[in-house]
Amino acid sequence: MFVNLKSLKIDNLVRTPVILTAVLVLVVIITLVWNFYGSGSKEILEPKSSNPESVIPPVETRSEIRKNEYLKQTSYRNTIYLENAVYGWQNLFDIFSYNQGDSTDNPADSVTRYSNLTKILSNPNRRFSRGNSDMILKDYGEVILEECEYYKLDWRLVLSMIRQESAFTSDAVSHAGAYGFMQIMPRTGSMLEATLNLEDHRSPVNNLKAGIYYYAMLVGRYDGAGDTNRYKFALAAYNAGSGHVEDAMSLAYYHEENYLDWDIVKEYMKLLAPGNDSLHKLVWGSRPPNGVFANWKEPYHYVDNIIWYWQQYKKAYPLPEDNPRSKNKKKKKK
Repeated sequence: MFVNLKSLKIDNLVRTPVILTAVLVLVVIITLVWNFYGSGSKEILEPKSSNPESVIPPVETRSEIRKNEYLKQTSYRNTIYLENAVYGWQNLFDIFSYNQGDSTDNPADSVTRYSNLTKILSNPNRRFSRGNSDMILKDYGEVILEECEYYKLDWRLVLSMIRQESAFTSDAVSHAGAYGFMQIMPRTGSMLEATLNLEDHRSPVNNLKAGIYYYAMLVGRYDGAGDTNRYKFALAAYNAGSGHVEDAMSLAYYHEENYLDWDIVKEYMKLLAPGNDSLHKLVWGSRPPNGVFANWKEPYHYVDNIIWYWQQYKKAYPLPEDNPRSKNKKKKKK
């Protein structure tokens, strides 16, 4: 069939590609939003269980390949860091790094925080006091317990984070502008407001909701590390950003050690510091994917300090499940 082009209106010829372009752009936007938020509104609030094993190949397979041949034939950076879809949203999570900006842009702030941590941890006569925890629980215990129950977190761990981050001060402000109980950076706060449909992130209640939500997301990210380690990895990521944490995991993997054990991985954070260029080049071909990390000492001690507080608050606020007494325990014979 022959179509007479002259019979087509010129405005239709112009309008058609414009409409097609607009539709294509709309489809791309909808796809990106769908991939990020999931299929339902409640899914946004649920920590997504992201297994680090999908980011870094299993240790067992690494031992089967000779190092030299592996490094020659395969791009370690592409295999571990770029090819997996998880790293597509890892960069998005790093936007939510509360303290990363604090550490990177304000070294003086970081030095002070690290100095305080080392003084506390190195004190052989260190003693525990509840601080203002009773008052905080009286005023905000309901929201803390409710949020922690929803995300399946131990509220005493969150209490330890609040103590470390802000010393239970609702309007605490760091030199970098991190604010509130959970020390949320301004840009992060704006994004969490949109995600959680909060009017603001600076009020004590909303600051707690936003901070607990973010930490729960990080715990889900490291779910594959196991019950205790996932909390430690999430704490390190909360403090330093998940990028630096996973760079250290990659180094542990490269050295054929367990990259899902925080006590092993934290020692490799030291190797992210400047001065290890030859190792960085050998592993990644250049610098670490998330840059060198001069402030590795802060998350190194940050995690230990909060875990210590957590254990103390477990003793201060014991729960039945902490030391369950078996109901099936045999009665003593008379």
